[in-house]
Amino acid sequence: MSTPPKTAVWLLNRFLREDLAEEVLGDLEEKFELTVSQKSKFRAKVNYWYQVLNYLRPFALRRNKFINLKSNGMIRNNIKMAYRSLVNNKSYSAINLLGLTIGITFSSMLYFYIDHELSYDTSHAKSENIYRIVTIDQRNPDQPQAYGQTMPPVGPAMKADFPEVSNFTRLFRPVGQIILDIDDQNHMERDWFMTDQNFFSVFDYPLLYGDESSALEAPFSAVLTIPTARRYFGSEHNALGKVMQQGDQSVKVTGVLMPLPTNSHLQFDILVSQLATDAQMSEYLNDWNSYGASTYIVTEPGSEVSSLSAQMPEFKKRYVGEYSKLFDIELQPLEDIYLGSANIRAGAEYGHGEYSYIYIFSAMGIFILVLACVNYINLMTGRAMTRLKEVGIRKTLGALKHQLVGQFLTESILLSLIAMVFSIILLDLVFPYFNLITDTYFDVSWSNLAGYLPALLVLSLAIALLAGLYPAFYLSRLGAMRTLKGGLSKISGTGNLRKVLVVFQFGITVVLLVSTLVVGGQLKFIQNKEMGFDQENLLVIDINSGNVRSKFQSMKNELAAIPGVESVGVSSRVPGEWKSIASIHLREKGQSIADSLECFFMGFDDGMQETFRFELMAGNYFSQNSNNDSTKILLNEAAVKALGIVDPVGKYLETSSGIGTVQFQVIGVVKNFHFQSLHRKIDPLVIGSWNNPIRVIDYFTLNVSGNPEEVIAQAQLVHEKFDKNSPMEYNFLEQKMSEFYDLEQRASRLFNLGVSLSIIVACLGLFGLSAFTADQRRKEISIRKVLGASVNGLLKLLTFSFLKLIILAIVIGTPIAWYLMDQWLDGFAYRVSLSGWYFVAAAVIVTMVGLVTVVGRSFKVALTDPAKTLKVE
Repeated sequence: MSTPPKTAVWLLNRFLREDLAEEVLGDLEEKFELTVSQKSKFRAKVNYWYQVLNYLRPFALRRNKFINLKSNGMIRNNIKMAYRSLVNNKSYSAINLLGLTIGITFSSMLYFYIDHELSYDTSHAKSENIYRIVTIDQRNPDQPQAYGQTMPPVGPAMKADFPEVSNFTRLFRPVGQIILDIDDQNHMERDWFMTDQNFFSVFDYPLLYGDESSALEAPFSAVLTIPTARRYFGSEHNALGKVMQQGDQSVKVTGVLMPLPTNSHLQFDILVSQLATDAQMSEYLNDWNSYGASTYIVTEPGSEVSSLSAQMPEFKKRYVGEYSKLFDIELQPLEDIYLGSANIRAGAEYGHGEYSYIYIFSAMGIFILVLACVNYINLMTGRAMTRLKEVGIRKTLGALKHQLVGQFLTESILLSLIAMVFSIILLDLVFPYFNLITDTYFDVSWSNLAGYLPALLVLSLAIALLAGLYPAFYLSRLGAMRTLKGGLSKISGTGNLRKVLVVFQFGITVVLLVSTLVVGGQLKFIQNKEMGFDQENLLVIDINSGNVRSKFQSMKNELAAIPGVESVGVSSRVPGEWKSIASIHLREKGQSIADSLECFFMGFDDGMQETFRFELMAGNYFSQNSNNDSTKILLNEAAVKALGIVDPVGKYLETSSGIGTVQFQVIGVVKNFHFQSLHRKIDPLVIGSWNNPIRVIDYFTLNVSGNPEEVIAQAQLVHEKFDKNSPMEYNFLEQKMSEFYDLEQRASRLFNLGVSLSIIVACLGLFGLSAFTADQRRKEISIRKVLGASVNGLLKLLTFSFLKLIILAIVIGTPIAWYLMDQWLDGFAYRVSLSGWYFVAAAVIVTMVGLVTVVGRSFKVALTDPAKTLKVE
């Protein structure tokens, strides 16, 4: 049975007498039921509300409890008056409109960017219950290291042992790339994962073709993304059922994925089920001494994760015994992975952001908006003297305070909505540039404009209220008689308010400008800092073939013979490595595993020293590809210091690996060099020979002095001779190293944009305020000119008051900027010092821009013919 609207029933009971309400409700309920039976429930509710409002209308008009029906006319009148006010004061309206448009546009762009950053991995239905298992290596308690991988059996064991865990899935990438043969054409894939068959029961990546429940059930099955399917087979719809060759195995396409969301920490082209025999996979998946499994668990809704985390020590001990004290297991929420993994190594994520930049960009967007609002408040209160008579007349004619507030707020809302329309147009124009500097893909098209409009509308109305409330309430409280009599020749308080707001505006500008200079200085420092090796003109070529590894010396000789190649080195990894670097736990002979030191590990041949030009501090380098060097190592200075070894050359050290305990002899010490980003201090590093038992060689590095394009073309011919199955992959090391600082580079570009806009908005307000001040002092200036004042003297008079405010803003903004930038620079192990020139430069720029803005308007007033002004007066 349908029931009338409860709110309407409550209103009748609230405002009508009990006996009358009962009679009315009974009558309306009969009409309601009749309408439902004859027409529709929706139509009945509309009719019901119409009847209720008719009953309440006299009461609303008498008691002023509801909206007066005449309010529609009042609203139209307010809009007309607001429009006339904006048109009649074109210069002030233009300044406010431009400032609000800039503020809404820039803050909207930052809002979309921040919302995108915060929305990572929220599209999965179970996202709040999905956790990644993070392994914390505790062998160095002073510097524990977190890894986004764990032992393969951890996931199944947790599901079996804990009722809180309802599901799990794992991702593996045992090799960097796989070669797929499709119609006798080889395709090399690096963005791939091997995973469990239940992957799609944990993550919601919808399939365009195929069945999520069975797509990865059979071994040697593959799910492709739409772009990959098109790249391999020409279109996505005919990829299902196709067969690809991976070595000696046939891999069948069992699904095609919808485009992956950009706000997902997992980005891949191919997902495959197991690519090995059952026996091989079973041995690895049950090995508690192996790593490499990126494991995700799903907890039951409502379960306490803290309780689960508390059981991890006992869980570790149950499965690995005494070695459990060497590591910890933590649970990282899925939605925290993208922004919370800066210090986690070897994770499956494609990239990551940082919360610090979310805070910085949020503050920047708010600052720009506030600057625009401050302009509005400044100019409105500044114009208060010119609107006194308007307020007095309105009050004399019976206008109430709330009606005046409504009038002035209507002006603010109308201006803000016009600015919003211009902002939408401007967003469409500037989004391509914004996407370029932030590496995002936003656009304003009709298809997604509906998604942007609610946020834009809320933002615009918030700005209207923020900017308009103070002027509205301030002007509406002025007395009618005194305004009409001219008794308010000077309104108390507004001058001080405007001074405070100007100081606030330029204080923010100083902070943003100093931040921009410091970020730019740090990036320049990074680019120019000595890395401890020659990083220029180094061409790095990947080794993706066992044939190349077995004949690397022959290929190396041919690469070295290319004109323009100075030297060639071979290594498992390179300094400035953009991929994960292997690590080992090194200890002196006789020490326990618990006392071992984690060190990064790279394998070099004899040509690496000549190519990278490391500085040897003690001992010797490797001999020319001698097999006797396989268990010889060099240490960097950081490793020697961390191990606490005196005279390390000739000492024997050992580590545990998959083949058991390996003993190394130290043959030399190299000077510290930066083999990772400057965010980290130089870690302990072990350099083994090319034929070490830990890692195989993966790169040729060519020191190029000739034309790079010609060298690359010749190197491709050499590569095709030794590797016929995969295309040549190459990178210039210096270019790849710059990617370490991609986040900082994006931040720097945003800072440059933000500080430019903040200066523009602040100067717009200062220009309007100085123009108003100069106009208000025309009579005084004219009298001074008649009495002999010079133009320079008048300019000093008009600008000095503003100059004091700018200097005060610099004094206030400088320590705030110093504190914020000092905190930001703490994220770098190697950083610039906060020298005084950053603050001096910011102060000079702000002062000069402010003075030019004020002088530009004041100069016009100072040149005015005093006779014209005094004649009018």
